[in-house]
Amino acid sequence: MKTAIGWGYIKKDSTWLISPLFENIELGRMSFEAVTPKTSIGNYSEGMVRFIDHGRWGYYNEQGDVMIAASFYDAKDFSESLAAVKKINKWGYINKKGEWVIQPQFADAENFREGYAPVKSDGLWGYIDKSGKWFVEPTFENAFKFKENFAAVKIDNKWGYINTHGTYSIKPVFVEALGFKNGIARVRTSDGWGFIDTLGEFIVKPHYLTIGLFSDGFARARVDEYCVYVNINGGVVSHGPYRYAEEFSDNAARVKPEKLWGYIDSSMTWLLKPAYDGAGNFVHGIARVKVGETWHFINKKGEHLFNKALFTEAYDFNNGLARVEIKGKCGYLKENGEWLISPRFEFCKDFQDIFITQN
Repeated sequence: MKTAIGWGYIKKDSTWLISPLFENIELGRMSFEAVTPKTSIGNYSEGMVRFIDHGRWGYYNEQGDVMIAASFYDAKDFSESLAAVKKINKWGYINKKGEWVIQPQFADAENFREGYAPVKSDGLWGYIDKSGKWFVEPTFENAFKFKENFAAVKIDNKWGYINTHGTYSIKPVFVEALGFKNGIARVRTSDGWGFIDTLGEFIVKPHYLTIGLFSDGFARARVDEYCVYVNINGGVVSHGPYRYAEEFSDNAARVKPEKLWGYIDSSMTWLLKPAYDGAGNFVHGIARVKVGETWHFINKKGEHLFNKALFTEAYDFNNGLARVEIKGKCGYLKENGEWLISPRFEFCKDFQDIFITQN
């Protein structure tokens, strides 16, 4: 949350977990500003949240206490109980007590996932285990974290995948390659984006300018100036085309054929025909929509909910709460339309599960 003083964290009873003392809040690795502010705070991950205080990074714990003093030149979120941190010009890894587990020795380092972490040494990337020993010697021009026992790696300007034995499961033949999710991964060839399985076989041919993740059995893809939806077999199933299309959520997807947004269902027919200047995802049968300059919430029949309340800004429901803004102040609305916390903050973000890994 942000007050006139700065950013901090609150609990659901509206008491402060971490006082609002920070100029900025980070989303991922990048701050809102081009120049790193003197003070900034990140997202919680595994019960720890990193912060920067006058050029040095440290960590708060889940009680809101400074667990690790601000002493590092850079820092990343905790993952698998370790965090990559930078001491002067080298990266290493600490535990949640702030103790070195792997001494600073790398030019760059990413978080651990599935027991291994990509690190950079002498201009190339490799992988280490949690003892700091090389699992795969520095070989790659670039390397991503493991996901579902595969890691995308780049060598000779082509991307492929190694497995948890450190050998190639899918040879480097792609222009780009992303992580696996539910046994499939997005890759790009000279013909475009598509999906492969764990054997490296295409299940969605690489025909598309861009392609999104599968959600509710469908993935959105762009062809020329329009978007379509494809199924897991690679078939185009939408009756669009649409100028803009978003992922399915709660068995509905928001699409924009021309000037206005509407919603389609999983049969690719109109759930709600285009009528909105802006639209969010359905979550538990509730979506935010914009008409003119104001937002309100609707159900899947298009009915205006919460006594037809209007908001100057609104966001999708997340864990049973939606952030909304009225007259320049932000608060939290429950799914029954009642306030959990009435508008009182300058800005606010979604509540987090403190112990979830963010990366």
